[in-house]
Amino acid sequence: MMADTGRQSLEPEKNPLLRLSGAIAWFEARFAGGVIAAILLLLLANVVSRSMGRPLIWTDELAVYLMAIGAFTGASLGVARRQHIAVTLVADMLDHNARRLLTYVVDTTLLLLFACFAWMLWTWFDPIGVLSAESLKAYSRTTFNFLYREPTTTLGVRKVWFWLILPVFCLSGFIHVLARFGAVPEKH
Repeated sequence: MMADTGRQSLEPEKNPLLRLSGAIAWFEARFAGGVIAAILLLLLANVVSRSMGRPLIWTDELAVYLMAIGAFTGASLGVARRQHIAVTLVADMLDHNARRLLTYVVDTTLLLLFACFAWMLWTWFDPIGVLSAESLKAYSRTTFNFLYREPTTTLGVRKVWFWLILPVFCLSGFIHVLARFGAVPEKH
């Protein structure tokens, strides 16, 4: 148990943000597993269909988009569990207070990165511009932002549906970092 520092408790039952982060992480773990299973099934179907002389061309493209979705989901889950690859040589040599300070610096940096990412996504998705335009065609013509109109090559689905994982990742990652802000990871 960590010493009380005047911050909101890091115990899930006393911290609603930590409970929310835990619920999101629980969903992300299952969703990422489902995406990996779907990719495996798609690639298997592609191998079988090619061996029969009737390739399902769209399976490769869908597998690539699902890999991107799975990667961002897994990255958010890694943030939630503090399980990203890290060099801990310096952190392992620090005492508890110095390690806590280092964790604050890392968490603050992550929050700033997620804030910058959110700004970039807001600029790219431009929801206000899209909503105020008379049509998506007019919006694309005046802004040269074809995010909402560009279709995938073989699926014929608009790419925006796959790119929506980016704002989801940004929001969930931000919640994960904020919920665990300043928590010193335990040594294994």
